[in-house]
Amino acid sequence: MKNISQAILLIILSVILISSVNIKDDSRKNVILDSTYSNLPILHLNGTPYENGFQHGKIMKKRIIELVGLWKKDLEKNYQISADEFIKIFLDSTNYIPAIKKWTPDLLEEIKGISAGSGIDFNTIFAFQLIDEIWTNARLINIPHHCTSVGVNNYRKDGSLNYIAQNIDITPFYHGFEILLDISDKDSISRKLVITFAGLVGANGLNKHIGITVNSLSDLKSSFDGLPVSCIVRGVLDKNSFDDAVDFIRTIKHASGQNYIIGSKHEIISLECASDLVTEYWPDTTKNYTFHANRPLTNTSYHMSHSIGLYSIFQDERFKLMETIITNSKSISWETLHDILSTKPICNNNTFASTIMEFNNDYNELRISPGRPDSIGYLVFRINK
Repeated sequence: MKNISQAILLIILSVILISSVNIKDDSRKNVILDSTYSNLPILHLNGTPYENGFQHGKIMKKRIIELVGLWKKDLEKNYQISADEFIKIFLDSTNYIPAIKKWTPDLLEEIKGISAGSGIDFNTIFAFQLIDEIWTNARLINIPHHCTSVGVNNYRKDGSLNYIAQNIDITPFYHGFEILLDISDKDSISRKLVITFAGLVGANGLNKHIGITVNSLSDLKSSFDGLPVSCIVRGVLDKNSFDDAVDFIRTIKHASGQNYIIGSKHEIISLECASDLVTEYWPDTTKNYTFHANRPLTNTSYHMSHSIGLYSIFQDERFKLMETIITNSKSISWETLHDILSTKPICNNNTFASTIMEFNNDYNELRISPGRPDSIGYLVFRINK
């Protein structure tokens, strides 16, 4: 009898607790931290932009605080001043917020939410979003990124499945902080899967219409008042068609030199973006595939510090390897892409995550290796159309 009474009491307390969470803390509604995969926490979010950011910040608070601490140490190592001083100088010298308000206003609210949820001041969390902008506009001597991307238009060639894929290569202190944002909007019935790390709004991703990958092109012109890369990624994933996504990339002012590969069921494109010029890159006239590393190939709007001598052999090795495999493959499937992305030097010590996006009639699929794909298997996620 005593055990039964205790069980009833526990049930009553659980009901009270659930009710208090749903009623008193409305920003927690329907938020789920999915820990199915130990190496890739998943946040299922479907609130307002601020609510989504707040829950991201709150749920991942310990991880964000730890990663921001590592990031600050890296800033101090590279710039020989305190991180707080660097952040102040960088934000005082740039003006990205008007562009964010103009093109992706919801993301500003989401970033504010991450700040509030994590307990880290807004300026620090905002600067934390500006990875590429710091790399390009602060002009690091040693560029710490070596991303490699590819897009395959099998539909154009033979009516089969299209793919875009990327190895995201960033400084090793970010490694181990990978997360997946699964964001749904009940009003528009839209959903997006965003690969990122704790505290960042997005690195690349997929919705039911399109996907996007990115590569830094630090030799191209940047701007102090354009739209940051992380916001461009999310801005594209808010679009409902390939054409709308491409128009968005062509219309905005870019804060950083970058290459974007956008893919859909029927089309792919590679866009090299400087602050004042956007060009397409195709390896040949078939337009059946494209690929990219970190060197501009068609865009000649160079940053003033650009020099041919800065092109690294490492960049060319990755590009040449991708070119050789793709151009000599009679057919390209996700297995082909897995093999490419798992091959050195495309797969290297800076590889933070590997993503392969597949576009089907009834669904789009995102495969993620949260780490080096030569040693960590891909997890599969699907968005139904």
